[in-house]
Amino acid sequence: MKNKFSLRSIIVIIVLVIVVFMGGMYFGGRSTPAKEEITSTALTQKIRDINELAVSEYDYTKVGKFSNSLKFNGWTVPLTQKSFLITYEGKLKAGVDLSDVQIEKKNNKIIVKTSAVKILSNEIDENSIKVYDETKNIFNQISITDYKTFAKEQKKKVEKEAIKNKFLEKTETKVKKAIKDLIYMTVDQDKYEVEVEVSE
Repeated sequence: MKNKFSLRSIIVIIVLVIVVFMGGMYFGGRSTPAKEEITSTALTQKIRDINELAVSEYDYTKVGKFSNSLKFNGWTVPLTQKSFLITYEGKLKAGVDLSDVQIEKKNNKIIVKTSAVKILSNEIDENSIKVYDETKNIFNQISITDYKTFAKEQKKKVEKEAIKNKFLEKTETKVKKAIKDLIYMTVDQDKYEVEVEVSE
């Protein structure tokens, strides 16, 4: 009876040891996963996968006037003027193309080199367009091409205005911060210093 009790105790102890060991392996593995090695190649691929990083928006509301007359040998043909007045809203987005970003890791310093900041998109909200004072000239009628050409010209004007107002310079500051934040999602901020260089 005594031997049977001792044998049972030994079995219970062995089972407990196995449970504790397995539990330690499971929970210990979850709390301290193997860390991925930080390499220039791995970081470069992660950032390139983002492709484009848009960090700034420039909303605008504009009024523009289109006017055109037929020409003959450099002279304006009388009574052929066509024109319209238009109001519209749009949005610029600016950032950087990350498809060719270069990342170099030197000990505890990570250097990121990107292409220049640029305007990534410029869209006019079609629902916001309102046309006024549209002429009805039978000799020179307004066409869809006129509207498209006008919109293209207006977009260029807005882009020049935004650039003049230091839009791209402000965007560059945001780009650097955004890239640093992306890198620090992968590496330990206490161990690595990230430097971002944006081309002119």
